[in-house]
Amino acid sequence: MTDSIKTTLCLRKLSPRVRMDIDARLCNVVTPWGELLERYTKPSHQRSAMSGTKTKWVVRCAADINEPDLGQVPDCIESLLHLPNALTGHNLEHGTSVFAAGVAALELQRIWMAGLGLPREELDLLTPDDITLRGVTITFHHLMADHEAAMALVEAIFATGKALGICEFQGSSNLTVYLKSGTFTVKFYIKTDLSHCIFPSNAPVESLIHRAGTIVRVEVMLGERFLKKYHLTALRSWKTAYEKGLYERIYNLTVRKLLRLDDGLRHKEPRAEVYDRLTPTEADLLNGYIAGRDPRKFKSVVESSSPGNRIYELRKAILAKANTDIDIPWDKHVQLRCFELDDLLRYPPDHNPDAEHAPWCFCKDNWPELRQKLRDKYEETLTQAALRKAA
Repeated sequence: MTDSIKTTLCLRKLSPRVRMDIDARLCNVVTPWGELLERYTKPSHQRSAMSGTKTKWVVRCAADINEPDLGQVPDCIESLLHLPNALTGHNLEHGTSVFAAGVAALELQRIWMAGLGLPREELDLLTPDDITLRGVTITFHHLMADHEAAMALVEAIFATGKALGICEFQGSSNLTVYLKSGTFTVKFYIKTDLSHCIFPSNAPVESLIHRAGTIVRVEVMLGERFLKKYHLTALRSWKTAYEKGLYERIYNLTVRKLLRLDDGLRHKEPRAEVYDRLTPTEADLLNGYIAGRDPRKFKSVVESSSPGNRIYELRKAILAKANTDIDIPWDKHVQLRCFELDDLLRYPPDHNPDAEHAPWCFCKDNWPELRQKLRDKYEETLTQAALRKAA
């Protein structure tokens, strides 16, 4: 399943008077004389009913047109949930499904509201259709032969990102590389920070940790602008994501495009036969560029009627014929590892942990059991709330 999602759960199917029982954490801003200036909602951190790890959400309030006399009542819940941790206590291995993650988020929030005393007949009205997404982090797992091979892949990504000028930084408690674009960020790392993990007492922890050391996690963090652009804000739009090849398209559109893996950029000086494919002007410019000269200052560019168009045409031709981008300084071009990453960073199918680990992970094989546990917890919470009310 996916690593984390930002959801908005619309509560308008619930009657306004029932919604008044939802803990909204409203705070007032007043003057020293007690005059109310504004009201805002304070975020709350709730423990997951499944694993005990923290989840974060904000209950937003608004007036309801059917009950205007009630004033501000809970209208929606905005949340940030790390689903693998919330369901199994860790995210060392997990699958990809955004839809399953959204369904799990809905179930966790229904359990919370059941604990507040909201009735079943109201809570059962809430479905995945009531959830929209404000952000999604999709994780792709690249399994390597060992930890050293995983480290080498992260280093190759770092070198290439740095040469392309898109690398934010390398570091943090995990071995991490960040590559940024306008509407998304891609993070590459090997999981070493376990501070947010709460493992069940009988989980094969050592084995899970060892396996995590051989996995390069590629986290594609999609913002709301990206989701809106591709009409992916409705949770329902992800239900058939695998059948439609959506995850592969997202991988290619973010990971591969950002690292320019389909451009075939070379890291060595072109061979003689490559120069044979170039025009004399292109060959002269490429030779001078490799020697350290600025391509934009060449006579063939400067004295043209439109230097901007001329350098664009020459750059495009040299890129197509010599797999060299003259916009990247040659001393950085030679640091590119695209030739290596092209084979290693291809879309990996949904990750399925092996038989030893699957029962402890948020994945396709374990999803039916986790779904049943969520339902059982929901029923248990409703029963406990009814007993409290009757006492």
